[in-house]
Amino acid sequence: MKNKAIFFLLWVSCWLKLPAFAQLEQSVRIEFKVSQSAEEYFDVTPLAQEGMLVTQRKEEYFNKEKWTFYRFDKDLKQRWVSDFKVEDQLHLIKSYHNQHFVFWLLQETDTDNVMVLRLDLQNGETETFKGDLHTRVDIVHFKVLGNVAFIGGYHNSRPMVMAFSFFDKSVKALPFLYTSNTEISNLELDEQRNQLNVLLYTTKQGDCHFSIKTYSYEGKLVKTTAMPFENDNGLISGKILGLDETYSLLVGNYAQGCTQYSQGLYFSKIKDSEPEALQWVDFSKLENFFNYLKPKRKQRVVEKISKQKEEGKEPKFRYRLLVHDVIKHGDEFVLVAEVYYPVYKSGNIYYGGGMSNLQREYDAFRYTHAVVCGFDKSGKLLWDNCFSLENVENIELVPMVQITRQEGLLVLAYPKEEKIHTEVIERNRVVREKEVHELKTAVEGEKIVDSQQGVLSAWYDRFFVAYGYQKVGGEKWANGSRDVFYINKLSYNPNAPRPDAKEEAKKEN
Repeated sequence: MKNKAIFFLLWVSCWLKLPAFAQLEQSVRIEFKVSQSAEEYFDVTPLAQEGMLVTQRKEEYFNKEKWTFYRFDKDLKQRWVSDFKVEDQLHLIKSYHNQHFVFWLLQETDTDNVMVLRLDLQNGETETFKGDLHTRVDIVHFKVLGNVAFIGGYHNSRPMVMAFSFFDKSVKALPFLYTSNTEISNLELDEQRNQLNVLLYTTKQGDCHFSIKTYSYEGKLVKTTAMPFENDNGLISGKILGLDETYSLLVGNYAQGCTQYSQGLYFSKIKDSEPEALQWVDFSKLENFFNYLKPKRKQRVVEKISKQKEEGKEPKFRYRLLVHDVIKHGDEFVLVAEVYYPVYKSGNIYYGGGMSNLQREYDAFRYTHAVVCGFDKSGKLLWDNCFSLENVENIELVPMVQITRQEGLLVLAYPKEEKIHTEVIERNRVVREKEVHELKTAVEGEKIVDSQQGVLSAWYDRFFVAYGYQKVGGEKWANGSRDVFYINKLSYNPNAPRPDAKEEAKKEN
């Protein structure tokens, strides 16, 4: 293990010193040299205050892969490194992590056999669990609770969730799920109650229904919560937040009629299996929802809403919405939801409705803006804000906007190419307008020639982590450039002066 660590450090440069008063402080950067002769992939798993895990997957002879795990603390100092050889007939499907372990779900080619690889985050030890699903499933969801992996997907277009026990390697299908015209919206773990919640969206004969089936750790159905369909409003998705042993909060987006186009957000408190009255928040009722538009266009939209209300009409705006997990912020809860639309290679926008899995045909997803809302533990909306995204595209539908918290402020950020865009808000007030920051290399005089697959994640406290692939060039390198996988530790300083403010001060003097 010691020799491996020495080999690794040959390819890493650390501790980039930047001015202490920059808006986006970049304190540490590490780099992995990317191979030009073999297929190689890197992935980062942020672990909050415990640091992070970097996974390197490299193709070896006979199509086998060597996985190397690098464990870092929150200062990006290496703690340990370990590796694992993956058999050539296994391919990666999904991953999941909790406080103590990282899990990878792998499936054997053209069979129903699966394997879960478990990595201990304390010491790097690995353990594998092999099982047989007994039926072919298109796997979409993967979560682990204790020593049971819950694997969700579709067989013959019908939903299935399998419980795979690590103890006896048994696999069983959870009951009362295998129904037609039903989509698994999400799998939500309730670690406090040691339960699994399966969120389901069903359409039948022009009607749509949203329900939650709760299962025990052993896979028995505990309860079914049917969410109401009020005034033609139906739930599309949901995120569950457990408050105590009795109450939970359910938040998400809703549509009018059976469509995947959202008309607004909803908030509901659930006692046991009975939902309290849902609070419907139409987009037109959000104070800052249209702030992403240019001033003249926003004014036209506001005037249109006002005119429709005067005529006794209810304004309707429909968007595709990606709802994030709920964040606890002091005594409040924060929900972020990004507005997006799918695009083809030709640039045409897909406007069709319908359910599930059509996004596989899309070339990319384009994000326009994010809605940020605060609400209390009763589900009451307290404030809203908006964060515009400037023509951001991604081949996968994943959250782009990330949030860190600083003394009552929320720092919103997203990546685009080699730049990070930020904005600072305090509830419904914008404290600091959007700023654009360039990522720096580890060596002075070098520059970023090309940047691909850049990712930004909220890490811990006020820190972000940015990572991805770059081509870096400079006079120091004889070949002119090098390909690296980079990791940058970032933090935003809301008290630092803006660059344009400095320029204005110089002009005044």
